[in-house]
Amino acid sequence: MLRPEVSICIATTRPAGLVRLLDSLARQKLPPGLGIEVVVVDNAACEASRAAAPAWRGPGPLRRCEEPLRNIAAARNRAVDEANGRWLAFVDDDETVDEAWLAAYLERARRGESDGFFGPVLPRLEELATPWLAPELFYSRPRHPTGTILGRADLRTSNALVRAALFQGRRFDPSYGRSGGSDTELFGRMLRSGARFEWCDEARVVEWIPRGRHRPRWLARRAFRGGVVWTRIERAGAMERSGRRGVVRALGAGLLLAASLPLAALAGRRALLRRWLRLCTQAGHVWAHLGRDFEEYAPDANEAGGGS
Repeated sequence: MLRPEVSICIATTRPAGLVRLLDSLARQKLPPGLGIEVVVVDNAACEASRAAAPAWRGPGPLRRCEEPLRNIAAARNRAVDEANGRWLAFVDDDETVDEAWLAAYLERARRGESDGFFGPVLPRLEELATPWLAPELFYSRPRHPTGTILGRADLRTSNALVRAALFQGRRFDPSYGRSGGSDTELFGRMLRSGARFEWCDEARVVEWIPRGRHRPRWLARRAFRGGVVWTRIERAGAMERSGRRGVVRALGAGLLLAASLPLAALAGRRALLRRWLRLCTQAGHVWAHLGRDFEEYAPDANEAGGGS
């Protein structure tokens, strides 16, 4: 059997989302002769997920396996271990891919200039919960012109294509398996070792936001978690032993943001929420500098494919 060019790696806990994602992958418009495989790692085994593989009618084989340890990093590592492709593509189980998603990545990859590529994740609502909470304002992520060289802040498994060779001797850190951030941390290590990553704006995916996430409270939780995870990664990279200076800086920034909340309220609830989310992020920085963690993906939570 010839080695596939691309292994599409999916860590999943959401059967309905997995079915929707696989349906979009089956409609990929691929270059002639391209060999691909799909690797599904089930991190919360159930009958609906087991039925997804036999129902697969897309290009290339689909292999499903189970990772019993409820840990998103462990599930991603299992996918890497199972994959045979020269390139590993990553996408989350709450997303769907554009028909030209993989072809757009491969067009850039075949130029041989970069070791990995990342693309836009466009938010869409499954169901409206908070009418004034516009997805384009609160759920969108930064986009860049195609070819832009990327730093760590833009690197996630929610939409990526990375050389398999970069995973030799490297894996996602399981200590981030409950908080999220194992993808940003690993790709950051790759950057420090000399890898080159670039943006491909034509490789688009859609993230489907369920009703339960279309609420200010969920956004505040995400902002707090983001602050915790980013500080953990920063401190690990700098090998810091004390977070005292970091606590002081984060507290100072948080106090300034808190003082500005009444003024932001005068500009309306959207402006107030944006300022509040920044304050939640600073609170996460403080929490992490104090040596504390935050579990987003609890063992009984149905969130392992959340894309962090």
